[in-house]
Amino acid sequence: MPVYLIGALVVLVVGFMIYRGIRKETGNPILLSASDVPRISAADAIAAVREQKAILVDTRTASQYEASHAWGSISMPFAEIESWVDTLDKEAWYITYCT
Repeated sequence: MPVYLIGALVVLVVGFMIYRGIRKETGNPILLSASDVPRISAADAIAAVREQKAILVDTRTASQYEASHAWGSISMPFAEIESWVDTLDKEAWYITYCT
């Protein structure tokens, strides 16, 4: 393998490691699996929404949301994520639920 390809590979790997480290330090880590997603208790979620520190997002279908939903939640169906994900405030705390 040519030396320049090895050098390029090393630069890419180091760059990715630095990128992941920066994202983790800024509170915006790269999520590699479902177990990486931060979890909070229902009581903490309720308190955050009541204190207007978080926005509660129901990711079920619109018909499921209309039938019943948590107090203070907004409907943003997961199936339509591509149409609304760019509208989210990057500084806001969103708590999602689907059941």
